[in-house]
Amino acid sequence: MATVKRKAESGSRKVDAGSGTKKVPPAYRNSPSRKEAWRGPIERLAWGGMGVGRSEDGRLLLLEAPLALFPGEVVEAEVIWKARHGEGRITHWVTRDPRRAQATCPVAESCGGCELWEAGRHTSELKRQMVADLLRRQVGEGVPWTWHPAPDTARRHRIQLHWDGAELGYFKRHSHALVPVTECPAAAQPLSHAIPRLLAALDGRALPARPGRWELSTGTPADTVWATDERGRTWILEPDGWHRNAEPIRHRLGDATLQHEPGAFFQVSPPWAAEAFGGLLKSWEVKGHTLYDLYGGVGLFSAMLGDRFSHRVLVESGETAVAWARRNLEAAGLPAECLVADVAAWVPEGLGVPEDVILLDPPRAGLEATLCDRLATAGAGTLVLVGCDGAAFCRDVKRLSGAWSLDQLAVLDLFPLTSLVECVALMTKRP
Repeated sequence: MATVKRKAESGSRKVDAGSGTKKVPPAYRNSPSRKEAWRGPIERLAWGGMGVGRSEDGRLLLLEAPLALFPGEVVEAEVIWKARHGEGRITHWVTRDPRRAQATCPVAESCGGCELWEAGRHTSELKRQMVADLLRRQVGEGVPWTWHPAPDTARRHRIQLHWDGAELGYFKRHSHALVPVTECPAAAQPLSHAIPRLLAALDGRALPARPGRWELSTGTPADTVWATDERGRTWILEPDGWHRNAEPIRHRLGDATLQHEPGAFFQVSPPWAAEAFGGLLKSWEVKGHTLYDLYGGVGLFSAMLGDRFSHRVLVESGETAVAWARRNLEAAGLPAECLVADVAAWVPEGLGVPEDVILLDPPRAGLEATLCDRLATAGAGTLVLVGCDGAAFCRDVKRLSGAWSLDQLAVLDLFPLTSLVECVALMTKRP
């Protein structure tokens, strides 16, 4: 049974319980120092990699761990109580699941970049459990969905490092303190090998040494490495060192070739993302007359879907991204109307005809409520919704469900070694 020790008993509040009073845990808002030591088993995994425990009176505890959690493990944690539940961080494992694996990253426990290192070959199954818990609670028990695990070869093609004037590394979890690194096993090998080269250049003043954020990125295939500072200035790594270069990053993804400026947003693991999205949309037979590619970026989905559409309308708020989308689609021989606009403001009432497809890949926050209202009036027959935040994605699916029926649901592990996933829904317009 879970046990609780109070660290700040004097801070507990009392409420009328009918025949007397009873103590309730202090709420988080009262003081972040009022914590309790908790010990007990992990019942299951919840969305975001949280472990679910339970207090003696039955209330839920959401527990965070630095490396991975397995259901059934007994842990100790420091808990902060909110009004109806507790949240905490695990400080010690009393019993460890025998499936745990030794982390191959030397800073896995402190670095804020990955949280599933010790899951080993069971990472995919643990992530699937997290997703299942979210979908069960948010979408419903009876909704079928498919899970698409990441291959062992999937690595990051973009990493963000921080330079404080003396050391280069990632931020520590829940902190802006630096964790110095000289390699990153989660990154594509050329990026990992470029970290000490970047450190040496910063330390030797061969690159601007003002403290700040640096992004290392590579194309597809991962051969050339770019370094971009906070001001958007870019250098390319040559055998003799870093050289200023404004050349775009190029990704050859199956039949599509996409370019974008260094430092710009693109898929974290482009080869695996193209394979996963491409196979999924093909199996769903996504095709039609006009593709409305909303939040279209530099044209990934328009290029990927190729000649399955007669026409494309791409809408994106970033001018530079739209400029690259025009170039990418023109080079691919795909006629497109590429517009710089805020999607929520641009989408009109009654968008499209039944042969058209609306594809949305919004930012992490998901769709605005007013946009969902306008999409309810759309004339297009098919809608594809992509989301990198599972909770926001489920909220948007429910918002759209009055006018759109959910036909297919898939979850792609596009972010290996983290609790993040990409959700994709295929919806058709209700009569």
